[in-house]
Formats: sequence, structure tokens, C-alpha cells
Amino acid sequence: MQGYRPGRKKMPICPRHSSQWMYQGSAYGFAGEVERPFRHVIPSQAATVLGVHGGRGQDRVENFKVEGVVSFDSASVEVGGSFDDCHHRHTSYASSTVENFNMLNVVTADKIVSRIAIYSPKLNEPGGYTFNVIGSHFDNLRIAGHKVDVKLATHIFREHDSHEKIANAHKQARFDQWLLGSKLGGLNNKELEKLEDDYHALGGMSQVVEAWKQTGNKRSTDNLSFSLLNHIKIEDHAGKDTDLIGYGSIICIPKFGVVRLAEITVGKHCVSLNMLRVDMCSTGTGGGGAGGASGGGTMPGH
Repeated sequence: MQGYRPGRKKMPICPRHSSQWMYQGSAYGFAGEVERPFRHVIPSQAATVLGVHGGRGQDRVENFKVEGVVSFDSASVEVGGSFDDCHHRHTSYASSTVENFNMLNVVTADKIVSRIAIYSPKLNEPGGYTFNVIGSHFDNLRIAGHKVDVKLATHIFREHDSHEKIANAHKQARFDQWLLGSKLGGLNNKELEKLEDDYHALGGMSQVVEAWKQTGNKRSTDNLSFSLLNHIKIEDHAGKDTDLIGYGSIICIPKFGVVRLAEITVGKHCVSLNMLRVDMCSTGTGGGGAGGASGGGTMPGH
């Protein structure tokens, strides 16, 4: 009997849970690097990491500015992990909020919010983590002056809330419309090569697209990248005569670079969400990302 030692007085059963679950969690507000016309590394602004034992971490940066490149009023991040006695499982979260963001006067937003919640299997039951990203959103996102007001497809990932479910759907090609770069699949090889030549930030995307064309068990499921905004049609927001070129969540701005939105990568032990990525590849070179959160967890040997 647990808690009993022969020859000794009976001891009460320890009320604390016993588990080797290892938490994973991190978040950042903004990070980037400029290579041209001047060299400048922008270390991660507002960043924190969750310890494997759980607990809590947070950070905040206010009134950040790199002249002519990026500015924001505030960036705050938080991570946490603990055992939920009511539901008998480990839970954790990671969140990032950036307010009044401006990058190169081309991409602006009143608020960028990234949020991930992670749940372990019930205590002493097999299985991997589940997750949700409800609460992640943009407020007043503008790209090259055009307001992009689209709701993130968080419901899609509420229905597919684990690596196992997503991997199975991926093998059956039931998740293809949300795959990162899937909207480039309609281009032929020459068109893809020209796009990569015009926008160096997309270098290597042709190989990504080619990998998505595999079928069944030939498809890799180790780390799968999607976008919660892959349903965007940029002409619906910038007009049919816009200079912007949209491939779902990937938006090309002529003579500037590439904007990528709400990218989520799901692995066996970890899921990450990066709300915004901007890459310059014309008059300047470099870029940065804003609103990043990741989380997960694992049991040793799993």
C-alpha cells in the first residue's frame, strides 16, 4: 500500500502529484537584424523562458526604437506552468503582446497578441500534449497603408489540437489549404524561381512547396508549418489594382520585401506561433519578427 512502511506507523498518502513531465515555454516581443544599408543586430526585446519544472516568468520593454527601422510603445511577455488538480494534468501558457508597432512605416499595428496554452495528458495516462491558440490576434494591422482585417482561423486548430491529429490530417491532405507556402503551389517552376529571385526572403520556398506535393506516408510529419491567416486574399483589402502580391499569409511588396503572418509550427513535443515576420530584400536587407510564443512538454523516453 502506498505510504505504508513495514514495522512503522502507517503514513498518510502524499497529496502531491507524482510525474516526470517536463515543461517547455518561451515568448518574445521583437527581435531582428539589419544588414543593409547599415549593420545592426536587435536582440530579443521582452523575452522569457519557462523552466522545465514550471513556475512563472515575465518581462516587459517600453518605448523601444531603432531609428528608421522599428518602434513600439511596449512589449510584454509571460509564461507559466503548473499542475491542474481539478483536471489532473499539467498546464502551461506563453503569451506576447506588442502595442503600437511600426516597422519601416510599412507594417504597423495597434496591437499584436500571440497566445498558446498547453495541456499534458491526464496524470499517468499516455499521449502527447494538446494546445490552443485562442486569443491570438491583430488590432488594426496595416500593410503598406492598407488595413488587413481578417480573423485568425483558430477554430481550425481547436479541432486539430495535437501533433497526432494534425499529422494524420496532413498525411490525408486534409490540411493542405493551411500549409505554409501552399498558395505558391499554383506557380510553375519558372514562376517560383522568378519569385525567389525577385524576393530573396523567399529563397528555398520552392523546396518547401515540393515537399508538400508528396502524398500519404511520404509526407514528413516531424515539424509541420501552417498559417492561421492562409485564407487571406490581399486584393480584398488593398483593392484589385493593388501592387501587393498575396499568396495567402505570404504578402510580397514590390521593391521592399515580404511580410508573413501568423505562422504556426507543430512538432511532436512543441508548438510555436510567430504572429509577424518582415523581411526586406530590396532597398534594404534584413528583417525581424514580432509576437512570438511557444510551448509544449514531454515525458522522458517519449
